[in-house]
Amino acid sequence: MDTSDRSRTGDAVTLVHEELRELILSGRIPPGQRLTQRELGERLGVGRTPLREALRMLEAEGFVLSRANHGVTVAGLDLDEAEELYAALLMLQAPMVPRAVREISEESLTRMAELSALMRGRPQEPRDFHRDHAAFHALHEATFGPTLSKIAHDLYRRLSRLQRFYYRSRRIPAFAVELDRALLEAMRRRDGARARRVQELHVLSSAIGLITDADPWHRFGPLVDAAAGLGITVPLSADGTLAPPVEVAWAVELPGYEPVTTDYVVDVTSAHVHSHQGQKLDPL
Repeated sequence: MDTSDRSRTGDAVTLVHEELRELILSGRIPPGQRLTQRELGERLGVGRTPLREALRMLEAEGFVLSRANHGVTVAGLDLDEAEELYAALLMLQAPMVPRAVREISEESLTRMAELSALMRGRPQEPRDFHRDHAAFHALHEATFGPTLSKIAHDLYRRLSRLQRFYYRSRRIPAFAVELDRALLEAMRRRDGARARRVQELHVLSSAIGLITDADPWHRFGPLVDAAAGLGITVPLSADGTLAPPVEVAWAVELPGYEPVTTDYVVDVTSAHVHSHQGQKLDPL
């Protein structure tokens, strides 16, 4: 096979991978459906070689499952994995957002403003919103460095099925747009502490919202522990579930900070901090 043949094969694999991925993300190929190479080949008009490679890529990304004697099926929504991914995203982004505030260029801030206006200015299809939302965050995550920004991108990619499922089954939440606007404003002011707080609220609201929407009885663990490690208290019910809106408290109050209200998280930091300040130690 010469170089041009390999290039054409590679292009075909990329196209088939993207088309199959979109069919799965959009729900047109639902979880649990068995995929046969013959049917897919006829549907997409491609040969077995690019199709086989595309399915291997989708398996590596967690979109399909391959088992001996059972063929390939579309993977279901794994909420335990999704919670772990959100926990990882929270632990990665929170400490790095202040760096983004210091390092991000005015050009990137301008592009973030354009995307923010686009998301606020007109109703969007879930696919378009997801694309613009990911592009918005990729601009500041690029300052994390090549390795960490790639990890963040991979986390978003692995969460994309749950996010697209949520956006398809419900209206796009207004709080997501408002939190992006608040993050942009904090970055423009070069206020790292405020930007970090907004992004932590964003991740927690998205995680709790998407997971409880899919399963109200999901028992949380990694997300709550990750938050605690960052000085954020997320109170679990006795059975380990969360019932939105969840009253979440940060260890430190930010002067002048007015949190965005979301459907899933209520920031009660001010009341929490003041109640602890008012407590008196018992005399010895």
